[in-house]
Amino acid sequence: PKVNLLVVTIIYYLIARRLYQLTLFLRGMVLPNDRNTCYRNLVILGTMIGAFYGLAISFQTLGILNLTSVAFVIFICGMLLYQTVLDSTWQEYHLSFGLASDGDSAYSGSTSTKHVQDSTVASISPPLIGAMIVFILGMAWQGMAEIGAGKIQSLPAGCEAFVNDGMWIPLDACNEESRGAGYRDFGISEYATCSQNNAFVWGWNETNPSSHCRFTRRDAKSLQKKLKHRTITFIGDSMTRHLYYGTMRSMGIAGSGAYNAKLPKWADLKNPIGDTVMEFKWSPLAKDQVMAIKDIRDRPAVAQDEEGAIKPDMIVMGGGAADRLHIFSTDEDRESHRDTLRELTNQMRLARSENIPVVWVIPTTINSKALTTDEKQANIKEEDMEAMRALYATMGVLEGSSFVIDGPAFTASRVAESYDGVNYPLSVYDGGAQILANAMDWLLPRRNFADDFVPPQPGLMANPWHGFMMLCVAFLGVALFDGFFGFSYLAALFVKGVMPMQLYEEAFSALHSRNNLPDVETTGQFSSSVSIVSSKSSPKKTVPVSSSRSVVSNASTVDDEIAALIGGSTTSKDIEMSSAPSSSSSFHSRGSSRR
Repeated sequence: PKVNLLVVTIIYYLIARRLYQLTLFLRGMVLPNDRNTCYRNLVILGTMIGAFYGLAISFQTLGILNLTSVAFVIFICGMLLYQTVLDSTWQEYHLSFGLASDGDSAYSGSTSTKHVQDSTVASISPPLIGAMIVFILGMAWQGMAEIGAGKIQSLPAGCEAFVNDGMWIPLDACNEESRGAGYRDFGISEYATCSQNNAFVWGWNETNPSSHCRFTRRDAKSLQKKLKHRTITFIGDSMTRHLYYGTMRSMGIAGSGAYNAKLPKWADLKNPIGDTVMEFKWSPLAKDQVMAIKDIRDRPAVAQDEEGAIKPDMIVMGGGAADRLHIFSTDEDRESHRDTLRELTNQMRLARSENIPVVWVIPTTINSKALTTDEKQANIKEEDMEAMRALYATMGVLEGSSFVIDGPAFTASRVAESYDGVNYPLSVYDGGAQILANAMDWLLPRRNFADDFVPPQPGLMANPWHGFMMLCVAFLGVALFDGFFGFSYLAALFVKGVMPMQLYEEAFSALHSRNNLPDVETTGQFSSSVSIVSSKSSPKKTVPVSSSRSVVSNASTVDDEIAALIGGSTTSKDIEMSSAPSSSSSFHSRGSSRR
């Protein structure tokens, strides 16, 4: 990875420099400094972009916006561009190579535009080569678009074939990484239960990158965002209810579905989560599911009041176990059940025609040995439920749905954990909820929801002590004449004779002088006054500055600045000559003091 980072950085650096140069060149060619030429080129560019945009809209309206039509337009425009460039540069090109003369040349005069008679091959070769390049690039682009991996975005509908294809992976909770996390986060020195059967995580099998099916775990934040202002309705038996609870846990309701003997077992549920409404309709039998879906279809699209129910954005339903257990003993019951399944399939298709996607949940794997009653042992063993799953598929229930969640796909490998033969630990249904959450990418209809803008309340993020601290710091900067809030005084510890006060005077004296403002008042033993003579015969202005640093307008050399500070007409040579005796006298004075 480090080598890749180095190589990519070098490539980006070189490309960025070259791109910057090309951008400057193109800017100079297309938008020169000449105003008339610049306006003309802008009009031409705008006209061409508008023309191509209109052409694209026309192709899309006619239904011919495809790779062939795009290639045809590129070829025609390329031919026109080639001929235009050739006609506008031909004379200059031949003159630059001396291919024109006064007699029988390519031109009969300096203003002639008669072309040299080129061969047929030389005339048609450039357009043919350009067309071949466009064709090759187009085919390569089309191939990469079809079989290559694209950017990560919402899953397409084609991922339906892979979303149920996964497995439970056992985790080793006693490896060094887990033990270290337990010690750091919880103070646990050693683990006791280290069996690999204690912890599992659901994962999807690898898919071809060209399928664009990148299944990921949907966290609470992303799932709440996707389901904002939506209503999701679950219809079915206890298996569907567990999936309902698993979806709520995926949305951040951690305790949803926890075992509680005081809660009603056969009741409807409704839980708002932010702007999302999650509801469950207890409908264990197929006839109950038909009634429930009819009731949902009769709902208004918009709520009549705050408590009014509306048509959901998606229906998730499942069943079959209760029908096999209670109303499947006689031939008459079986035939009646088949009629009910036909009506159920019809209602599912009607709901889909009203733009309500319907998800069917195939019953999960049954742990036959763990069934708690003789009636269940006799009617809903795994072999019986396998036949029931086949019956629902034969009657068109699966085809009538928008998507099918394969219950055995995420329960078969963990069937031994089914404690009563039907229900599983809560974590198992979390895998099914993630399958549903990924399928929502292509199932949920696209809708634009505009939230009302609520501005943040004043003082919501305020901290009085932080505000008081900033006032103190600002007061220090004002009182000490220091734009760095007093930290410039630290520099005075290392550079003697330079104080923030002097820096303030030096910085603002020139500003006051240029803008005809009052002079900056100076104080202290280091202050002096100099005369600054501005250019263009402006009157002299006396501006006080610090003697340690000079601010002089229109001074061409450092010696002139020093002369201005001295206040006389001393030249740079006088300064050089006068500096030597002063140095000598200083040397003698130091010598006499030592003596």
